[in-house]
Amino acid sequence: MSNADELKKLKELLDNKVISQEEFDKEKSNILKDEAGQTIPSTDGIENKLDSKSDKKTKSKKWYIIAGIFLVVYMIGSVGGETSSTSSTSSSSSSNSSSSSNSSSTCESWGNKSADNASKMADILDNLADNATDAGYGEISFSTFESYLQADLRKAQNIYNSQISLSPNSANVNSHNLFVEAMENLIEGIDLTILGIQQNDADYIDLATIYIESATSNTVLATSSLSSC
Repeated sequence: MSNADELKKLKELLDNKVISQEEFDKEKSNILKDEAGQTIPSTDGIENKLDSKSDKKTKSKKWYIIAGIFLVVYMIGSVGGETSSTSSTSSSSSSNSSSSSNSSSTCESWGNKSADNASKMADILDNLADNATDAGYGEISFSTFESYLQADLRKAQNIYNSQISLSPNSANVNSHNLFVEAMENLIEGIDLTILGIQQNDADYIDLATIYIESATSNTVLATSSLSSC
């Protein structure tokens, strides 16, 4: 079970009064440790929570955009390169052109559409990080932030539906699955952020941040797992 799932389960126990706030905070502190073994500082208000997370969100945003752009460039580059090489190969050897053409077509179609979805997903993360920072500093109201989040959630769900409808070639199944998982993480993160704002509950912002970081990590893994067409 991931840290985000553990925290979500703990939060449900707290909301159902199975455990106390003190027990929740203690368990949360044990789970929310960084690599150096230091606990992530806790603050009381949702404004402070968003403010204290702004640098972290910006870092996640940068990683996500880099991964998204790399995915787009890699896909377009590999598809273009392989299309050229297929053209030259087919002029010298035509015996297996039909099979190679079908495989290349599947890969190209998946690659181009996945690249487009990755770019759109990076845009959502860009918006989310900027709007969270603005809300934390009081530059936009939380009701405005929530309306932006609702719009981003709808976009993320549309991107997710688009991605799961695609059929990758066999070499890119793992990359495809990781990218789908990243989208699921993003949707969960946005949903939890909305819940945190609606209930004025900073614990949900903690959960949302972890899901968004998981989305970032899975996108990087999806990118590194890519195979050219």
